[in-house]
Amino acid sequence: MRLTVLLLFATLFVPFQLSNAQQSGKRALTTKDFSSWKTIENQAISNDGQWISFEINPQKGDGNLLIKSMSTDKTDTVHRGFEARFSPGSDFIVYKIKQPDDTIRLAKKKKLKKEQMPKDSLGIMVINSDKHYGFPNLKQFSLPKEADGWVAFLTDMKKPEKKVEKNGDKKAPESKTKAVADPATEQKYQLVLFHAASGDTLTYQNITEFYYAPSGHKISFVCQKKDSLDRAEVKVFDTNTRKANLLFKGTGTAKKLSSSRAGDRFAFLFSADTTKEKSYGLYAGALPSGASKLLLTKDGKGIPEGWTPSDLADLTFSEDGKLLYLGTNRKPIPEPKDTLLDEEKPVLDIWSWKDKELQPEQKINVEKEKKRSYRGVYSFGKGSFIQLADTVVKEIRTIQKGNGRFVLGIDQSPYKLESSWTGNSNADYYLTDLNTGDRRLIVQNKSNVMLSPGGKYVIWYNDNDSAYYACSTNAGSGGVISLSSKIPVSLCDERWDMPSEPNSYGIAGWSENDKYLFVYDRYDIWQIDPQNPNTPINITHLFGRKNNTRLRYVKLDPEEEFIDVSKPAILQAFDDRTKAEGFFSANLKQEADPLSLIMANKKFDKVIKAKNAPVLLWTRESVSEVPNIWSSNTAFEKPICMSDANPQQKSFVWPKVQLVHWTTFSGKVLEGLLYLPETIDTARKYPMIVYFYERNADNLNAFTPPSPTRSTVNRSFYASNDYLIFIPDITYETGNPGKSAFDAVVSGTQYLSNKYPFIDTKNIGVQGQSWGGYQAAWLITQTNLFKAAMAGAPVSNMTSAYGGIRWAAGVSRMFQYEHTQSRIGGTLWEKPLSFIENSPLFFAPQIQTPLLIMHNDTDGAVPWYQGIELFTAMRRLNKPAWMLSYNNEEHNLKAESWANRMDLTIRMKQFFDHYLKGEPMPSWMKNGLPAIRKGKELRY
Repeated sequence: MRLTVLLLFATLFVPFQLSNAQQSGKRALTTKDFSSWKTIENQAISNDGQWISFEINPQKGDGNLLIKSMSTDKTDTVHRGFEARFSPGSDFIVYKIKQPDDTIRLAKKKKLKKEQMPKDSLGIMVINSDKHYGFPNLKQFSLPKEADGWVAFLTDMKKPEKKVEKNGDKKAPESKTKAVADPATEQKYQLVLFHAASGDTLTYQNITEFYYAPSGHKISFVCQKKDSLDRAEVKVFDTNTRKANLLFKGTGTAKKLSSSRAGDRFAFLFSADTTKEKSYGLYAGALPSGASKLLLTKDGKGIPEGWTPSDLADLTFSEDGKLLYLGTNRKPIPEPKDTLLDEEKPVLDIWSWKDKELQPEQKINVEKEKKRSYRGVYSFGKGSFIQLADTVVKEIRTIQKGNGRFVLGIDQSPYKLESSWTGNSNADYYLTDLNTGDRRLIVQNKSNVMLSPGGKYVIWYNDNDSAYYACSTNAGSGGVISLSSKIPVSLCDERWDMPSEPNSYGIAGWSENDKYLFVYDRYDIWQIDPQNPNTPINITHLFGRKNNTRLRYVKLDPEEEFIDVSKPAILQAFDDRTKAEGFFSANLKQEADPLSLIMANKKFDKVIKAKNAPVLLWTRESVSEVPNIWSSNTAFEKPICMSDANPQQKSFVWPKVQLVHWTTFSGKVLEGLLYLPETIDTARKYPMIVYFYERNADNLNAFTPPSPTRSTVNRSFYASNDYLIFIPDITYETGNPGKSAFDAVVSGTQYLSNKYPFIDTKNIGVQGQSWGGYQAAWLITQTNLFKAAMAGAPVSNMTSAYGGIRWAAGVSRMFQYEHTQSRIGGTLWEKPLSFIENSPLFFAPQIQTPLLIMHNDTDGAVPWYQGIELFTAMRRLNKPAWMLSYNNEEHNLKAESWANRMDLTIRMKQFFDHYLKGEPMPSWMKNGLPAIRKGKELRY
C-alpha cells in the first residue's frame, strides 16, 4: 500500500489545464511541492546591528540556520540549527542543533521513551575568529542580558565532547550518550560553562538547575548528590575570578534557585524532609559573604496558618533586588494509602448547579489547580513577608519589573458562574500597598483593568459607554476620573456586529512617570493627561482619519515601559481603502502630520531593531511575494532584501488578487478578494470556490504558502490549478446570522458572475470551516447556486449546540449564541424560532448540493455530533454526503499531523475536481471505505 500511496501523492493534481501554464514557462503546484516549501522563522539581530540570523525551514525535513554579516557578503549556514541568540556583546552566537529528521523518525519507529529520544546539540560560533564549537546532549542553555563572554548550559552527565571547527564546517555533533538518571531523585545533569573568546570549558557534575544573573558575572547552581541521603549544595561561579564559591550545604533537597539582576543576592528553597510531600523553607543570602539564612518557613510571620513556601512557583527578584516574589500554599499532606481495587471504587463526576465552573472546565483545570501557588513578597530591607494572593484573590500583577509600590490583585469568583452564559471575564480588582501590606477594593465587575506602569493610576475600559476611566492609587486622593469623555470620536470598534458591547481599539502606552496616556481610535492616537482629561490631544493630528489610514505605535524595545515622547516614534500604517501598508514617523511633541517613511501594496510584519544601532529587520510579502527578511535604517531608507526562502517559486503558476466591491441585496456596500491564476485566459471558463470567514479583505497583500490544509482551501494551490477563489466579507444582523451570510455571499457571487464572463457559473463551489463551515452548510439549504460544498466542523443544529460544551476549554457554548459569534442575541427559550431558523438541520430536505463534511472526533470547539447530525439527516434523505472524521484530531487538523493534512488536501481537491471540473469520482466517494479496511487502503 505504501508504494501506491507514494505514487498517488506524486502524480495527483497534474491538471488538464497545464498547457496554459506551459505557455508561460510555469507549471501548476502539486502536493509534491509542499514538503520542500520553506518558511523563514526566528529572525534575530545582534545588539550592534552587524549580524543577523534566521532559520529557513522546509515544511517537512531538515532546515538551516543562516548567520549573515550586514557589512560583508559573509554567510554561515548551520544545518538543522534553530533558536539562535546573539551574545549581549555581539561577539558570538549560540544556537541549538536538531538531530536529523531521519534519526528522529527512526527513534519514533522504535517507540523509544521520551528520555531515550535523540537530543539536540548546542552550537557556538565566535564571530571574530570564525570558530565553531559543538556540544551534544543538550538540556538547556542561558545567556545573560549584559555582556559577559560566557555561555552556561546543561548536558547529560558525561564529559562534554567539545568539537572545534573552522572555515565553515558546521556539522552537528551526533548524540551518542544517554542521560544518567538517578531514580531516587530528579534528573541530574552537568553544568558546562564555556568562555567564547578563549574556548575554555569548565564543568560541574550532578546539577539539577542553574541561574545566570541577567547582568552577567554570576552563575549560581544546585548540586544534588545521593549516598545514603540526599545532599544539596548551592554554589555561585564568578566569571571574573573563574571560581565557584559554596553558598549553602545541607542534607535534603534544594531547588528554585534565583538571583538578583546583578547576581549579588541569591535565594532558593530547601527541605530536609525525606518524604515525597516536602515542606520547604526560603533561604537567601548576599555576596560577598555568601552566608545563606533561613528567611521563611511553615507558619512564618505573614504566611497564612498551615501554609509554607511552595516549590510550585519560581522565585523572582525585583529589578532592584530589594524584593523577592515567591509562591506559598498549604503544607502538602500525604495521601492516605489506597487499599481498594479500582473495581471497588465508584468513578463519577457530580455536577452541581452551584458550581462556579462546570465539571468539564474543572477537569481541564485539575493539573493547574494541583500546581497552583499564591504569590507573596519578601522585603529584604524590612525583613518581612506580605501574602499578596490567596484562595480568593488568586492572581497578582506587578509593575516596574517588580519594583512598583503597588500590585493589582484579581478576584473573578463573584462572576465566574455567570461567565458561562455571558462569556465575560469580569472580576473585582484589589490594590495592595507593598509598603504597608494594606489591601483595598478599587474596581468592581470590570474586565479590562490595569495598573499604569508608573504606579500612579488604576485604569479601565468601560464596555457600557465605551470610555476609559482611572482612579489614583493614593488612598483618599479623589474619585473616579473620566479620561476619554471629551474625545469626539469612538474609541471602540466602529464595525462591531455582535450582540454585545464592542471591544476597544486599545492603548498605545504611557509617557514617563505616567504623565500622559495614549489611546487608539480607529485611525489615530490620542494623548490624555489624567490630571486634565478635558483637553485631549490628537497627536497624529487626525491624519489617520482624514486619509482612512490606521496608525499604530511600534514598540521597538521589548523592555520599554514608557513611550519616550522626546524622540520620533515609528507608527505602522494600514490604508483601509487600498489595503496598502507601511510605516510613518511621528514627533509626539510637535504639531505636525506624521511623515511617511514607506508605503506599498505589501504586508509588513515582525519589525525588530538592533538594541544599540539604528538598524531594523522586518518581513515583506504580497499575494505573489514570498515573505522574506528586509533590512534598513530606522528611516526605512534603501531597504535591502536579506533572504531568498523559495527561489523555486518562479517556476510555478501563482495567483494574483483583486479587491472587489459590491452592494448586497440589503443595500450594504461590502468588499472582498478575488484570486485568479496569473496565467488566466479570459476567453475560457474557470470554476470558482467561494470561501469566507467574517472579514478578510484587509488580507489583500497576505501571502499564502502552498501547504497541506488543516481545514480550508489553500488559495495559492487552488489558483495555481486554475480555480478562482472568491472571499467575500460578511457583516451580520443580530438574530439572523444565516440570512446575513446569504445577503453577503450570494450577492457577491452573483455580482462577480455577472461582471466576469470567465467565471463558470455552472461550476461554483463553497467552502468554510467552523463558523464558515456553519454558513456553508446553511447556505446550501437556501440556494442551489453552488454545485458542491465542503463544510468543516459545522454547527448544524443550534438548539442542541447551544447547551453543549466547548470541550477544549470545558465551558458552556451558551455565550456564543447570546453575545458573540453566533449572534442570536438571546437564550434558546427567549428566541426559539431564531435558533431553528438559523439551523441547517431543520432545512435538510431542501439541500440539493453534494456536501463534504470534515468533523474530527476530538473537536474541542464544535461538538463532533453537530457534523454527525447533518450527515445522518442527509443520509436518510438520500442526498450525496460524505464525512471525514480524523481520529484524535482537533477542530482544525494539528500542525504536526502531516499525513492527515495531506489526506484532507487530496480528498477535498478530488471532491471539488469531480463536481466542478468533471474529473472521475474517486473510489472513496463512489464506494466509501469500510471500517474493516481502515488503515489498509486509502481509495484515492
